[in-house]
Amino acid sequence: MSLFSSFSPMMVWLILGAILILLEMLVPGVFLFWLGIAALIVGALLHFFTFSVMMQILLFAILSIITVLIGIKTYKRGEKDIRSQDPNQVRGAEYIGKIYTITTAVEEGEGRLPLGDSVWRIAGENIPAGSKIRITKVTGNTLNYERVE
Repeated sequence: MSLFSSFSPMMVWLILGAILILLEMLVPGVFLFWLGIAALIVGALLHFFTFSVMMQILLFAILSIITVLIGIKTYKRGEKDIRSQDPNQVRGAEYIGKIYTITTAVEEGEGRLPLGDSVWRIAGENIPAGSKIRITKVTGNTLNYERVE
Protein backbone atom coordinates (compact mmCIF):
# COMPACT_ATOMS: atom_id res chain seq x y z
CA MET A 1 0.00 0.00 0.00
CA SER A 2 1.36 3.40 -0.96
CA LEU A 3 2.13 6.10 1.55
CA PHE A 4 -0.18 8.51 -0.24
CA SER A 5 -3.03 6.10 -0.98
CA SER A 6 -5.09 7.44 1.92
CA PHE A 7 -4.73 11.04 0.69
CA SER A 8 -6.74 12.65 -2.06
CA PRO A 9 -4.74 14.03 -5.01
CA MET A 10 -5.59 17.53 -3.81
CA MET A 11 -3.99 16.82 -0.42
CA VAL A 12 -0.90 15.31 -2.06
CA TRP A 13 -0.33 18.48 -4.10
CA LEU A 14 -0.98 20.75 -1.13
CA ILE A 15 1.44 18.75 1.04
CA LEU A 16 4.03 18.74 -1.76
CA GLY A 17 3.66 22.52 -2.12
CA ALA A 18 4.10 23.05 1.61
CA ILE A 19 7.16 20.78 1.68
CA LEU A 20 8.77 22.62 -1.24
CA ILE A 21 8.16 25.99 0.39
CA LEU A 22 9.59 24.72 3.69
CA LEU A 23 12.62 23.27 1.89
CA GLU A 24 13.27 26.75 0.50
CA MET A 25 14.19 27.80 4.03
CA LEU A 26 16.87 25.09 4.16
CA VAL A 27 18.14 25.49 0.60
CA PRO A 28 18.24 29.22 -0.19
CA GLY A 29 17.92 30.35 -3.76
CA VAL A 30 14.23 31.26 -4.17
CA PHE A 31 13.61 28.45 -6.65
CA LEU A 32 11.82 25.79 -4.63
CA PHE A 33 9.44 28.48 -3.39
CA TRP A 34 8.02 28.99 -6.89
CA LEU A 35 7.69 25.24 -7.47
CA GLY A 36 5.85 25.05 -4.14
CA ILE A 37 3.48 27.80 -5.26
CA ALA A 38 2.82 25.85 -8.49
CA ALA A 39 2.05 22.70 -6.48
CA LEU A 40 -0.31 24.65 -4.20
CA ILE A 41 -2.13 26.03 -7.24
CA VAL A 42 -2.54 22.51 -8.66
CA GLY A 43 -3.90 21.39 -5.29
CA ALA A 44 -6.33 24.30 -5.21
CA LEU A 45 -7.51 23.57 -8.77
CA LEU A 46 -8.12 19.94 -7.82
CA HIS A 47 -10.58 21.17 -5.21
CA PHE A 48 -12.79 22.50 -8.01
CA PHE A 49 -11.93 20.25 -10.98
CA THR A 50 -10.97 16.63 -11.60
CA PHE A 51 -7.81 15.95 -13.63
CA SER A 52 -6.05 12.74 -14.60
CA VAL A 53 -2.61 12.14 -13.10
CA MET A 54 -0.92 13.02 -16.42
CA MET A 55 -2.94 16.23 -16.63
CA GLN A 56 -1.97 17.10 -13.06
CA ILE A 57 1.72 16.62 -13.87
CA LEU A 58 1.39 18.64 -17.07
CA LEU A 59 -0.43 21.38 -15.19
CA PHE A 60 2.28 21.39 -12.52
CA ALA A 61 5.00 21.65 -15.20
CA ILE A 62 3.28 24.56 -16.93
CA LEU A 63 2.55 26.36 -13.66
CA SER A 64 6.14 25.76 -12.51
CA ILE A 65 7.48 27.49 -15.60
CA ILE A 66 5.03 30.38 -15.18
CA THR A 67 5.74 30.86 -11.47
CA VAL A 68 9.52 30.64 -11.97
CA LEU A 69 9.30 33.28 -14.72
CA ILE A 70 7.22 35.47 -12.42
CA GLY A 71 9.86 34.95 -9.74
CA ILE A 72 12.66 35.94 -12.10
CA LYS A 73 10.75 39.04 -13.19
CA THR A 74 10.05 39.96 -9.55
CA TYR A 75 13.70 39.46 -8.61
CA LYS A 76 14.98 41.55 -11.51
CA ARG A 77 12.55 44.33 -10.63
CA GLY A 78 14.27 44.53 -7.24
CA GLU A 79 17.66 45.07 -8.90
CA LYS A 80 17.22 48.73 -9.71
CA ASP A 81 20.04 50.89 -10.98
CA ILE A 82 22.12 51.96 -8.01
CA ARG A 83 21.84 55.62 -9.04
CA SER A 84 18.10 55.60 -8.46
CA GLN A 85 18.54 54.71 -4.79
CA ASP A 86 19.24 57.06 -1.91
CA PRO A 87 23.05 57.47 -1.71
CA ASN A 88 22.84 57.39 2.08
CA GLN A 89 21.48 53.84 1.96
CA VAL A 90 23.87 52.35 -0.63
CA ARG A 91 27.45 51.91 0.49
CA GLY A 92 29.82 53.25 -2.14
CA ALA A 93 27.24 55.34 -4.02
CA GLU A 94 29.06 58.50 -2.97
CA TYR A 95 31.97 57.48 -5.25
CA ILE A 96 29.88 57.32 -8.45
CA GLY A 97 31.02 59.91 -10.98
CA LYS A 98 34.23 60.79 -9.13
CA ILE A 99 37.70 60.41 -10.63
CA TYR A 100 40.51 58.58 -8.82
CA THR A 101 44.08 57.56 -9.59
CA ILE A 102 44.72 53.88 -9.04
CA THR A 103 47.86 52.89 -7.16
CA THR A 104 48.14 49.29 -8.39
CA ALA A 105 47.58 47.84 -11.85
CA VAL A 106 44.24 46.26 -12.68
CA GLU A 107 44.83 42.78 -14.08
CA GLU A 108 42.25 40.32 -15.41
CA GLY A 109 39.57 42.98 -14.98
CA GLU A 110 39.84 43.24 -11.20
CA GLY A 111 41.88 45.36 -8.82
CA ARG A 112 41.81 47.24 -5.54
CA LEU A 113 41.39 50.92 -4.78
CA PRO A 114 41.98 52.41 -1.32
CA LEU A 115 39.28 55.00 -0.53
CA GLY A 116 39.04 56.55 2.91
CA ASP A 117 39.49 53.85 5.51
CA SER A 118 38.50 51.02 3.14
CA VAL A 119 39.99 49.15 0.22
CA TRP A 120 37.40 48.59 -2.50
CA ARG A 121 37.34 45.97 -5.22
CA ILE A 122 37.22 47.59 -8.65
CA ALA A 123 36.23 46.00 -11.95
CA GLY A 124 36.80 47.17 -15.48
CA GLU A 125 39.38 47.01 -18.25
CA ASN A 126 43.03 46.17 -17.51
CA ILE A 127 45.00 49.35 -16.84
CA PRO A 128 48.42 50.16 -15.36
CA ALA A 129 49.05 51.77 -11.98
CA GLY A 130 48.80 55.56 -12.03
CA SER A 131 45.86 55.58 -14.46
CA LYS A 132 42.82 57.74 -13.79
CA ILE A 133 39.40 56.12 -13.52
CA ARG A 134 35.82 57.33 -13.08
CA ILE A 135 33.49 55.23 -10.94
CA THR A 136 30.35 54.41 -12.95
CA LYS A 137 28.32 52.16 -10.66
CA VAL A 138 28.38 50.01 -7.54
CA THR A 139 27.63 46.31 -7.80
CA GLY A 140 27.56 44.74 -4.35
CA ASN A 141 30.97 45.50 -2.87
CA THR A 142 32.62 46.22 -6.23
CA LEU A 143 33.07 49.60 -7.87
CA ASN A 144 32.81 49.49 -11.67
CA TYR A 145 34.83 52.07 -13.55
CA GLU A 146 35.76 53.50 -16.90
CA ARG A 147 39.20 54.78 -17.81
CA VAL A 148 39.66 58.54 -18.01
CA GLU A 149 42.17 59.69 -20.62
